[in-house]
Formats: sequence, C-alpha cells, structure tokens
Amino acid sequence: MRKLLLMKTLTVSLLLFGFAAVTTSQSGGLVDVGVDYNYVRTNGAARDCGCFALNGGSGWVAFNFSHSVGVVGEIASQHASNISGSGGDLTLTSYLVGPRYTWAHTRHFAPFAQVLLGGAHASGGLAPGSSGLPGSADAFAMTAGGGLDISLTRRIALRALEADYYLTRFDNGVNDHQNNLRIAAGVIVRFGGSK
Repeated sequence: MRKLLLMKTLTVSLLLFGFAAVTTSQSGGLVDVGVDYNYVRTNGAARDCGCFALNGGSGWVAFNFSHSVGVVGEIASQHASNISGSGGDLTLTSYLVGPRYTWAHTRHFAPFAQVLLGGAHASGGLAPGSSGLPGSADAFAMTAGGGLDISLTRRIALRALEADYYLTRFDNGVNDHQNNLRIAAGVIVRFGGSK
C-alpha cells in the first residue's frame, strides 16, 4: 500500500513537473526553489484532542506559468519525541503537489494562496502500553493556506510566513482524519525570467 501511494504521488508529480518545465522554458517563466522550517500542531487522537507539536522542514519547487499562476511540488517531514510524556515518537512525511496563486505584487511583497494534495507517511515507536499509531502507515494528505514572500534581491526571497490547514486521513478508530495546523518560514531561490 505504501509503495503504491508513493508511486502514484511521484508519477503525478513528475508529470506535472514535466509539463510545467516545458511550459516554463517556452514562456521564459520562473522557477522557485525553497527550504522551510515547519511547525505542526496536530490532533493525533480524535477523542480527547491528544494534541502535540512536531518540528521539521520542507523542500519545494514551484514552476510559475506567469507572475500569478504556478504549480508546486513539496516534500516535508516533521518529528516529535516523547509525545505527551509517553516516550513514543512520530515522524510525519508528506509528498504534495498542487496549484499556487500569487497576487499581483509590489516589487518586494508577494502574498500567495495554494492547495497541495498527495500522501503522507507516518512512522514511530510508541512506548509499551501506549495507544495511538504504532509502526507505520500511509494516508491521504492535503494542505490549504497561504503566506507572504518578501524579495531581498532579484534571486533571493524570504518566506516570511506560511500558515496552512493540514489534513491527514490516518486511521484513528473514530473518524479517520486529523485536522492539523502547519506554520512555516524559510528561504527561496529564484531561477529564470524576471519577477
């Protein structure tokens, strides 16, 4: 199941990236590459919140068809240790792709919104006798949100803030979905075109 989900996500990503790369190279578009720090507040257990924080990072590539419209591919991973004092740990890795819209921006500020879809893989070691997600599992994942990029130079920008609703659909014995909040900030390098 995990290999099948990964293969589907990679296949769709490669097709979209290939299409975007051809279109971008023909139109003189712009490719953005970013690295972000991520903070995720998750509600692993549905019954009594079971909320905890994960920290990690993401790497992403955006192929921009114009100054406003692009497609983004992202791989992110976050980790938590000693969850709620249980001694258990969790690593959550997602593979997402989708559209991004950037509003007509001034020379330095670029607010954006995006929706990314794909899969997530959770793995962890829980303390003996604890309940929750043992071993590893794969599930549907989605982020929807936006943020603000600030240009420092023609090629370098800061992701000042990104805030996303982060949905995962892992089996939890109740409703099989987790409503998470993800906050990110990072650095962007731009290639090609002029923006």
